[in-house]
Amino acid sequence: MSHPADIVMVFDRDEELAVFPSLRATEDGLEAMDVMEGEYTAFTVEGRLVDLRAPDGEEGLVLAARTDEDGRKDLERHLARFWARRPGRPPLSPEGTARLLLVGGPRATGRGPRRLRNPFRRGRAPHS
Repeated sequence: MSHPADIVMVFDRDEELAVFPSLRATEDGLEAMDVMEGEYTAFTVEGRLVDLRAPDGEEGLVLAARTDEDGRKDLERHLARFWARRPGRPPLSPEGTARLLLVGGPRATGRGPRRLRNPFRRGRAPHS
């Protein structure tokens, strides 16, 4: 698994969660149009905010940069809402949640729509 400082957790407005193993994979996995519209909030597993930008417009590239801004409380709130929508599953820590989504966990996919999977992936191969 990736080093925790490299892992990016991205929440959309509906509190769906995508986990990417690196900043580069995050850039490749998100749509510039959605970034421009403020669709996402991103954090490192350690709770640092990740700045997402689409400087070349909605058809351009996405840039992701780790910041020094502490977003642990916001990350905890997002994770609490994410896990609250999954009754019967005990909430996990940021690192535990990231590990589950990155490696798939036991029956993490295929158990219904949008259940514990990376919903933002659009058929792209992730980069490390």
